[in-house]
Amino acid sequence: MKKFLHRLFSPTFLAILLILLQLALLVLIFAYLDTYFWTIQLFFELMAIPVAFAIFNSKMNSSYKIAWMFFVIVSPLFGVLFYLLFANKKFTKRELRKIAPIDKSMKESMNSAEADGAIHKIDQTTDGVCYNIARYIKRFSNCNIYQDTSTTYFAWGEDAFPVMLEKLRSAKHYIFLEYFIISPGKMWNEILAILKEKAQNGVDVRVIYDDFGCLATLPSNYDKKLEAMGIKCLAFNKIRPLLDIRMNNRDHRKILVIDGYVGFTGGINIADEYINEIVRFGKWKDNCIMLEGDAVFSLTSLFLSTWLLRKKDKETLKFSDYLPSKYISQQKKNVKANGFVQPYGSLPYTYENASYNVYLNLILKATRYIYISTPYLVLNSTMQEAICLAAKSGVKVKILTPGIPDKKTVFEVTRSFYKPLVESGVEIYEYQPGFVHEKVFLVDDIMGTVGTVNLDYRSLFLHMENGTFLYKTDCLKDIKNDFEQTFLVSKQQTLEVVNKVNPFRKFYRLILKIFSPLL
Repeated sequence: MKKFLHRLFSPTFLAILLILLQLALLVLIFAYLDTYFWTIQLFFELMAIPVAFAIFNSKMNSSYKIAWMFFVIVSPLFGVLFYLLFANKKFTKRELRKIAPIDKSMKESMNSAEADGAIHKIDQTTDGVCYNIARYIKRFSNCNIYQDTSTTYFAWGEDAFPVMLEKLRSAKHYIFLEYFIISPGKMWNEILAILKEKAQNGVDVRVIYDDFGCLATLPSNYDKKLEAMGIKCLAFNKIRPLLDIRMNNRDHRKILVIDGYVGFTGGINIADEYINEIVRFGKWKDNCIMLEGDAVFSLTSLFLSTWLLRKKDKETLKFSDYLPSKYISQQKKNVKANGFVQPYGSLPYTYENASYNVYLNLILKATRYIYISTPYLVLNSTMQEAICLAAKSGVKVKILTPGIPDKKTVFEVTRSFYKPLVESGVEIYEYQPGFVHEKVFLVDDIMGTVGTVNLDYRSLFLHMENGTFLYKTDCLKDIKNDFEQTFLVSKQQTLEVVNKVNPFRKFYRLILKIFSPLL
């Protein structure tokens, strides 16, 4: 039943359903009110025109605009309603008033001498590429770049899991978890046992989970159950069908912070398939990165900003109260590590799509190679052109996608992008053992990002996301090795392969591509 509800409330399903309802309504009008048919049809079209103009003149991404305009024109009555409920909503004036002090507190806590020193050292020792990306992230994500933060890359969720448990057991002050999916099983049950024990011992334990992401895994009142255990909890954007205009904006972040000085992020959620404890869609390929050092405070701040923005009680929290310097001795803080680390986040409620622009920046700055791993490849025209231009300019571009999909419809859309990319010289590999869920960019051995951001419209424009920008860190070698090992068990999608598609499937993919921003 829960899986059925999960599909029922998906925007794609609702879009198709509403178009069918529109056609059914027109048939009924023609059958019983044939005298007024063209009058009613004209009324529908006139109703859609101002909405279409509003969409055209909005600041939304151009591909996103086209999908909405097509939907509104084809299905005027229900398309307008659907747009009002599910389109990319921005902050209202009331919400802006609420978020202003949160932003101010976050910025003030970020203004530390260590962070300022790090960004100036980048300016002095590089050609400016990293400096420009770091400065952009600082400006639009309020997150600093740091030195002396160690990075440990886990190529598999099952490798990261025991380390997560070890670090959780060492917590003395606070534990923050923010995940799109939490599902009962070995992974969550072992983590929950530690959280309960720590909460009972006075550790500040807080959990954020996305209500839609957990629709098929947790009961509707699970936040109350955690509260009863002494764990503070927030169910993000609780599902209220056809009433909650924010239901299309989800919290897709994956953040675990322990005492502000140890942090985990990456592709893995808290569910057994992410550690291959259960089999879903073959071997599940996912990753995680552990940060130890001052840069973890950015993950702490991203968590607190979500908590303060969505929690409805009047609890007062200060970002500065969670600085690692308040909990960690100076001796333990003396981490020596190569390179620079900058966690960052993006919000769906502004027209500044930070995660999208970080990806675009990395593509445009590459000179030798770009490796990309993504479970979904649903590109807008700008991103597609940037990737193709890089390949045409002699940059080796390799993209890793799943061999066994978790969503067959999205997989068809993903494959619809293969031909123009391959024709431009991009190498595309499908991971044969199963499903790839990791989201990674690696550029020229010197920089990259690991996080939660898929290459699709939902991640890039509609969801709350987070990532970690890496420059000359030691873990980049491990990331490259992971890519190269995975390419060996993947099948390259040559031009000959992508051209072997029957006409019916081509047409099907064309139709899906029109609605791809809504998938």
